[in-house]
Amino acid sequence: MSGQLENINQILQESWNNFYNSLPAILFALGIFIIGLFIIRKLKTVAFKMIDKKSKDPLVSDFLVNVIALVLTIFLLVISLSILGLGEITDKILAGAGITTFIIGFALKDIGENFLSGIIMAFKRPFRIGDLIEIDGFKGKVTNMSLRETLIKTLDGKEVFIPNGLIAKNGLVNYTLDDLLRTEFVIGLDYNDNTEEALQMIESILQNEEGVLKNPEPFAVIDELATSTVNVRVSYWYMTNDIKVPGVRLKSNIMLKVFKSLLDKGFGLPSDIVEVKMLEK
Repeated sequence: MSGQLENINQILQESWNNFYNSLPAILFALGIFIIGLFIIRKLKTVAFKMIDKKSKDPLVSDFLVNVIALVLTIFLLVISLSILGLGEITDKILAGAGITTFIIGFALKDIGENFLSGIIMAFKRPFRIGDLIEIDGFKGKVTNMSLRETLIKTLDGKEVFIPNGLIAKNGLVNYTLDDLLRTEFVIGLDYNDNTEEALQMIESILQNEEGVLKNPEPFAVIDELATSTVNVRVSYWYMTNDIKVPGVRLKSNIMLKVFKSLLDKGFGLPSDIVEVKMLEK
């Protein structure tokens, strides 16, 4: 028993001596690694500003900066291990990188999917910052983009983080890709009214409304002969990048003018009519 204790004591003593002798190299390697990480972080900030100034695309800039940072971090790790005399371990780490990448990728499938979708979006962009989009039931303006997710601000002020994988797999509506958008609404006229005159009056209002484009031309047409009304569909185009003509306010102004003009000219705007028949017994 005493012999075993002496062997254990000798092993611990040798381990301590080896650690003590290697301590300067360990501290030096650790210092190099920490300082290197700090420098890489600073370089990421500088590189992002330089690349973004050239590309003017934050998603592409973010992708390139992260690739550069990853390469520098691997290079820093190799240097730190070499200082410790662990060159063989470094070779094994690099040799096993493929298997490790596969295992990590399988375990973090969703994160990897979002990251890859972000890379695809960096080069084939369905929208830009400031665009009004609708995805998976959420509608709002794009305020920020990264390789993992896209941030939109909904029309009621909510901040929604949408994974890029979800964007890649689902249909996306971009309302402002070419800054041109059509809006329409329906108004019901009485069957006894002069519908042709009403159509001319509505189109005249559209032609004279500031913010409504003359080309494509606005129009008013009969959309449906409903039970109680002749439904007229009013359609017009406007530029979404014109801050003086917000879409919701423009639509409200047009509807108000159409409504008041029709009433002033004596047109009836009936609601649904329900016919009730009394049956005698």
